[in-house]
Amino acid sequence: MANNNPIQIVLNSASYVDDMQINPGGSKTDFFAQRDEDFGNHKADLITQFGGVRASMASAGRSTGFARVALRTTALAKSHRPTQALLKPEVAPVCGVSDFGELLVEFTAGAMDSVIRNIAQAEPETRMKADKSGKLKANPSRLRSEVGAISNVVPYDASDRRKFSLDEAVTWLSNPRSGQYFLVQMFVGVGELRSGTSTRRAKEFKEFERRLKAIDSSLVLEEVTTWWSDRGFLRLNVAERGATPDVGTIRRVLGVVEDEPFVRRVWLPPIIEPTRSATAMDGPLGSPSFELPVNGGSYPVVGVIDTGVATLPALEPWVVGRTMAGDPASQDTSHGTFVGALVADTHSLNDHEELSESPCKLFDLGLHITDGQGYGEAYPNGFMDFLEQLDFEIEAAVEAGARVFNMSLVVHELVRDDTYSPFAARLDAIADKHDVLFVLPTGNLPQLQFRPAWPTQADDALAMLANYRHSGMDRMHQPADSIRALVVAALDPKTTPTGHLVPSVYTRRGPGLALGTKPDLCHLGGAADPANQLISLGSQGQTVKDCGTSYAAPLVAKTLGQIEHKIAGDVQRETLTALVIHGASSPTHMAHRKLAHVSKDFVGFGLPKISEDTLLTDDHSITLVFEGRLKNKKALTFDFQWPQALVRAQGRCAGEATLTLVYRPPLDLRYGSEAVRVNLEAYLRQEKVNHETGELSYGGFFNSKSSSGLERERVKEGQKWGAVKKWTRRTQKQGVGESSQFRLVVESLSRSGFALPPQGIPFSAVLSICDPWGEAPVFNQMRRSLQARDVAIADIRTAARIRPRPGTQT
Repeated sequence: MANNNPIQIVLNSASYVDDMQINPGGSKTDFFAQRDEDFGNHKADLITQFGGVRASMASAGRSTGFARVALRTTALAKSHRPTQALLKPEVAPVCGVSDFGELLVEFTAGAMDSVIRNIAQAEPETRMKADKSGKLKANPSRLRSEVGAISNVVPYDASDRRKFSLDEAVTWLSNPRSGQYFLVQMFVGVGELRSGTSTRRAKEFKEFERRLKAIDSSLVLEEVTTWWSDRGFLRLNVAERGATPDVGTIRRVLGVVEDEPFVRRVWLPPIIEPTRSATAMDGPLGSPSFELPVNGGSYPVVGVIDTGVATLPALEPWVVGRTMAGDPASQDTSHGTFVGALVADTHSLNDHEELSESPCKLFDLGLHITDGQGYGEAYPNGFMDFLEQLDFEIEAAVEAGARVFNMSLVVHELVRDDTYSPFAARLDAIADKHDVLFVLPTGNLPQLQFRPAWPTQADDALAMLANYRHSGMDRMHQPADSIRALVVAALDPKTTPTGHLVPSVYTRRGPGLALGTKPDLCHLGGAADPANQLISLGSQGQTVKDCGTSYAAPLVAKTLGQIEHKIAGDVQRETLTALVIHGASSPTHMAHRKLAHVSKDFVGFGLPKISEDTLLTDDHSITLVFEGRLKNKKALTFDFQWPQALVRAQGRCAGEATLTLVYRPPLDLRYGSEAVRVNLEAYLRQEKVNHETGELSYGGFFNSKSSSGLERERVKEGQKWGAVKKWTRRTQKQGVGESSQFRLVVESLSRSGFALPPQGIPFSAVLSICDPWGEAPVFNQMRRSLQARDVAIADIRTAARIRPRPGTQT
């Protein structure tokens, strides 16, 4: 049946935001209950380990040191953090997080002595207490619980501060695109080190600067912009522009940097490059047949951040504005032109059904300079200058109507579980500042690391992955660890109408930061086989073919641009993301249950529908959008009735429900794997009746939590702390439960010691209910039922004209 019914937005979403039902916090856990001898040994081990950290500080003549305090696997939840009795902020402040449950803690000698004394004072015996039912349970003091929560403690040392070799540094810094400097990340903001309230920290930092100048008087730690310095980043130039770095100087500099307690990490500055497959073919394929915009037609505008789009008769009518960095005479615009032409008109040159999205106009942000010398002159500080220039230039594109921006550029640094990269963090800050949405590629594998062609049988695919020789080296490139951006992987186009869409041999895989779901989506990127690549325009106006994740990303950007354009007025960008994710589906072959644990690393939430199908449903389904902000201790609670045609005997409810939640959490790159500081959870609950007491409650159907009680598994399986989440459940035809009354709940959870910002957390929840058997008139029944309950709903494409402005809700 044709999709004729529009997605409905709930205009009065704010009416359903009320006080959150606060569950009592978890009781104190005794991790050594009834194992008192083991606890005594554990205390002794910790005292020895903390003493070792103190001894290393003393031997280095330092008054300050940092340590990695690792929590045991069962103590990762925030209620177990050892920061109330043992590592109090005023004694031993947590200055960041590295990997899961690995706290980075600052110590002075006095603080270390205090912590060791407290460990010794933790009661040696298990204390028991009867609960309400009379059952005896362990009831430790907070101190014993926190001591037990810690697994081990080690000094933060040189191996933590540097992740590259001397030879790698010399080679990297010889490239003028690097800016030829080290990016030095401190544990605290630069202002706090130079002029803060702590004279101890200021004294240590001055000594650090003195030791660098003792190597060479030109070695100066420089601030770039406020954004960088506030987050503890400094630039340390180590070579004259264009000169080969001196190996001896580099060695001595690294020795000083690695020895400085307040240095968290020294980075090789990222080198930005377009993502392009090694099998690219630029040969002409013939004269292009390219669609032109209709006079007076209305088109969305997509920003293209790339090498620039060539000035061509076929493309020029689609370009609404330009900005170009560097010398046009020496610029290679082939990559940007290929991307730009895909945004403007994909379907005229490619006959794949997945490429039928309507055309978009584009704003050409030709900021990536292909000439090495020109790049160094325009961006003397490398990627930092590139991002600052993007921050400046993007305003013109926004004024021209662009809200979605494709950036098919990456750096050759893999995404890590324990690090929210500065490139991704700065890009996310730009997105927030300008209220825009970036679309990024996962990056491409070099040809020598290509995977074998994806098998059509699930067992064969698992065997292929198990035998892949470069496992771990095929992870996504930064800035695919971005929290705000949508990241896109590549699929091979079908070779026959009945063929499968499968991951391309070159596409890089997830997961994202801290095992989060990345990529978000997938799209056609062309196959490595030249016979099955995507076709677009070259810089001379000829048709060319190529493949790469660079070309999958703009296809998603195009759909996002069309979705935003089809909605009259403003919506939160979380709603745009939620809509495209909600409408996406995993390619049939990748949805096989045997591939469930690996599929999301290659295709994310799947291949998006075209915009028209995203915003419409058929008669047998309805989709509701809730948009707003959640403030501290508030939750969205929305009660509704299941479609009557899907309610069976004894109140059992049948059908399929899909729920997508996207929100904008506060971010802090200091906290690595815990950079997301607030988590929103969503639940779809069915009413339950206690037949003995008659008491009503809500539960079941599905929620966002993993079945595991371990925090790590909740993150990996249940999507906890993920800013983009999606769940689906399909019942048997006979239905489940005993009631047609349902409740949608969205509520928040913040990290230990972090308070929600006063303005709240922007979110968008999209809920679909459908009859998978294609029989029930779900749309009409649900719409009438909601209107009877005074729920204000309207076509999302026109509702923005009559609903409150975003941000005015309570």
